[in-house]
Amino acid sequence: MANKVLIVEDEAITALDLKLSLEELGYEVVDTVDNGHDAVTVAVEERPDVVLMDINLKGDMTGIEAAAQIIKFSIPIIYLTANTDDETFFEANEEGTYGYLTKPYNIIKLKNIIKLTIHRSKIDAQKVNLAHGFIKK
Repeated sequence: MANKVLIVEDEAITALDLKLSLEELGYEVVDTVDNGHDAVTVAVEERPDVVLMDINLKGDMTGIEAAAQIIKFSIPIIYLTANTDDETFFEANEEGTYGYLTKPYNIIKLKNIIKLTIHRSKIDAQKVNLAHGFIKK
């Protein structure tokens, strides 16, 4: 079964290119959306294995604000953005995201970050379940 990815990107051509690249790598792209409100809605409904999040989005919600809501549902976020300034980087990582890759991205690096993120998020979920007694050792 292919891992599911949600793409949140306000530039349609970038989103399409990313979607096609990910599908070639064997990922299932559940949707591409261009604003924070749709990102939260789709993430909660589809429960992707990872969300690729741009920071500058259409509408009144930034990618960082959308990510803060999505993370509450234990869905990992990787930022894929053109924002390279230190302030944005630190603000984005305050929420406990799994990665930050600047555009233009290298597809091999992105593939590796996605694999690592999905693996780490599963380990993190197991740790939470162990801590709450949901899984027996």
